[in-house]
Amino acid sequence: MIERQRFDTIDPSPKNRGTIDLGLGERVEIPFTGAEIIHAATISGDKVVIKKPLRNNQARHEWKGLNIAESTGISVPKPIALINYTPDQLAIVSSYVEGDKLYDKPDSDIKVEVGRQIKKLHQNAQISGENWVSSGRSSFVYYDRYIFSWANGNAEELRVDSRTSLILGQLTDAMDQFCKDLEPTFNHNDLHDGQLIVDEKGNPTIIDFGNWIEETWLNDIGYHLFHLVRTDRVHTEDFTNFLSGYMESKRLTDTDKSNLAFYLLFISSRALNYFYRRHSSYLPIARETHKKVLDHLEDETIWKDY
Repeated sequence: MIERQRFDTIDPSPKNRGTIDLGLGERVEIPFTGAEIIHAATISGDKVVIKKPLRNNQARHEWKGLNIAESTGISVPKPIALINYTPDQLAIVSSYVEGDKLYDKPDSDIKVEVGRQIKKLHQNAQISGENWVSSGRSSFVYYDRYIFSWANGNAEELRVDSRTSLILGQLTDAMDQFCKDLEPTFNHNDLHDGQLIVDEKGNPTIIDFGNWIEETWLNDIGYHLFHLVRTDRVHTEDFTNFLSGYMESKRLTDTDKSNLAFYLLFISSRALNYFYRRHSSYLPIARETHKKVLDHLEDETIWKDY
C-alpha cells in the first residue's frame, strides 16, 4: 500500500460510523465513464475497493443501488461506506471480490445461475417506481422521444428511412402496451460477463451498480443479449443458458420476444447515437455492433430459438 488515509463516512455501516481508515494502493480508470477504482485495505487487512464516480449524484445513486441489491440476498460486493474522498468528492467503499471475470472463463452452469440471480434481484428488490413514471418510461414517452430524435438526426443508421427505423416501427405498438401494463423492477442495466466475478468454487458475484434503474424485467435480459451480440457470443449457448436460469421451466411468449427485440435494438441504437454525437473513436465499433444486432434480428433467432 502506498499510503494510509482516514475518511469521513456519509452513509456507513454501523461499525464504520464516523470515519474509516484505509490503506490506498493501485488506481484504475474505468473506460467510458471516467470513474476511478482504487484498491485499498482496512486496518485489519481486509481488501476493499474505493470507487470514485465523476459526480456526487452518481456516487449516491450507485450506493443506493448496491444496498438495494444486497438486500435481495444475491451475491454482490458488500457495501461498507459512502465516504468523503475529498471535501468535494464522494466515493463508495465496498468489499473486494476475489475471482475471474466470467468473460474470461465462460461456463454454462454459471450462466444458468446468473439467470437465477437476476430473477431473484427482479423479484425481491424494493423500489418506489417513481423514476419509472417520471422518466416517461411507463407511458412509452421516454422511448418515443429517442426514436423521434434519431429519425430526424444525422446518424444514417438511425434515420427515418433506415433498417433500424423500420424494425422499431414494427415493434413499437407491442412495447407501448407492455410498458403501460407492467410494474417496473430493479434493473442492473448493463449486465455483461465483465460484470460477473466467479470465485474458485464457481459462485458468481454481480458487480457495478452504477447504471441501475427502474425498468421492466426484459431490459436486463435485453442488455445481456446485446453484450453477447457485441462480443460475438450470441451463437453459443450463453444466452439460452442464462434465459433458462431466469425463466426456469417457462418460455418467452411471442409478445415477450417482440419486446426483447425492441430492447435489443433500442439499446444498440442509443449506444450508437451516443458515440456518434461525441465523435468518439469507438464509433466504428458501435456501428459494427449495430449491424450485428440488425442481422441478429433479421435472421429471427429471437423468435426461433428463445
